[in-house]
Amino acid sequence: MRIRMLIWMLVCLFPYTAYASGGQEWDKLDRISDEALQMTKNQRFEEAKQLLEYFEQQFLQFNAREGIQSMDALHALTVTHEGAVKTVTASTLPIEERVNQVAQFRLVVDAVQAKHQPLWKEMKETIMSAFAGMKEAMEHEDEGAFQQSFQQFLQRYKLIEPSAKINVEPERFQRVAAHISLLEAPAFYQLDANQQAKELQQMEEDLEALFADGKKEAAVPSLWWVMTSIGGMIVLTLTYVGWRKYRGEKEKRIVQGED
Repeated sequence: MRIRMLIWMLVCLFPYTAYASGGQEWDKLDRISDEALQMTKNQRFEEAKQLLEYFEQQFLQFNAREGIQSMDALHALTVTHEGAVKTVTASTLPIEERVNQVAQFRLVVDAVQAKHQPLWKEMKETIMSAFAGMKEAMEHEDEGAFQQSFQQFLQRYKLIEPSAKINVEPERFQRVAAHISLLEAPAFYQLDANQQAKELQQMEEDLEALFADGKKEAAVPSLWWVMTSIGGMIVLTLTYVGWRKYRGEKEKRIVQGED
């Protein structure tokens, strides 16, 4: 096993507290991650990798684990850092994918210590624009355009997913995850147009809530209500499909009997 992984595992074994001091050190880590992202955007990949490795050295030197508020945040930081280091100089990967990996790490670094408006929330407009494309395609019953917009939405959402999970209440985050799981399932495309429209409307409201501040949480439906609604639609869909299959087989037997 590589030394780097051993070091990160050792860090995970020690207790840590909420961020109380060392603000200047964490600001430096924040700047390093931002510089790594800028280097990646400028296709200076070797320099970006050096900065990512320097980040790890400084993280351990500053004992920056004291600034991590939860194990989930530490895990997100570790995973996105590893992903950025592995992909930034991978010449077989598209440049966009390498930039996205480093950007994902950059957003996590900011989310770990953000006290007010984290950077990932600034991506609301670009994510909601992709979602608007999904709604428009669904209204025009254009499944090809819907899939294209959905994939674009997923690509943008995955950038903020680890950092959003750090700053947002689990229930609010899980609501969006439940909607995405439904849209990825074949059952969604067997729903009638009205049910699909209702699902997208609820998903839009939950996405808006994801980017909202905590004071608006009370106005958001509970996770149980959302999961029950989604589960109900799936059951109805499967029942309807089964009934149609039964009806088709019955009609086929009648026709064959007449023949």
